[in-house]
Amino acid sequence: MASTELGARLKQFRQAQQLTQTALAERLHVSRQTVSSWETGRNQPDIATITQLATLYAVPVDDLLQDTTAVPVTKPVAHLNASLLVVLFGVLLVERVTQFSTFPALYWVDFLILLLIGLMINLGFAHRHPNTWTKRVHWIGLTVFAALSLVSGSINAFNMGFGLMTTCQFSGLVVVIALARKCWQSRSVKARQR
Repeated sequence: MASTELGARLKQFRQAQQLTQTALAERLHVSRQTVSSWETGRNQPDIATITQLATLYAVPVDDLLQDTTAVPVTKPVAHLNASLLVVLFGVLLVERVTQFSTFPALYWVDFLILLLIGLMINLGFAHRHPNTWTKRVHWIGLTVFAALSLVSGSINAFNMGFGLMTTCQFSGLVVVIALARKCWQSRSVKARQR
């Protein structure tokens, strides 16, 4: 295999993950010039680095080394998460402003809105500085939000009224579906790597 083919493939996978050469270099603890030399075909990464790249891109090593017809996996889930959080934020904010309810129920919705704002900030931080910890915080936060929303809506906490109750249940259910989808996607990626 010509090194230019490998270089083009490495560049394609990097761009599909929306990483700059600098960001990739930082994650691999190499210089940006080293990443550039791989992508232009001047040099080739060693097998340990190729294994790291395959893990980072969540693809089998063979996909990096061989010209396959498979398109590299993009990150629609990150965009979906950002969109999901913004939509849920909007729905809760509109419900908070338009619904008449008890003060404790309104404060509860305020708490859920603040939790979503925290998750959006964490997602922005995770996008700029990707690591395992920020991803875990995000998924744990989504799980907590889903559980709190479903439980508070189901038991009609704070006598919140029908509008806020159904909004809480709906928000929790949407996040549960998103979490189940992410779990299913990660399992299918792991199965493909075997």
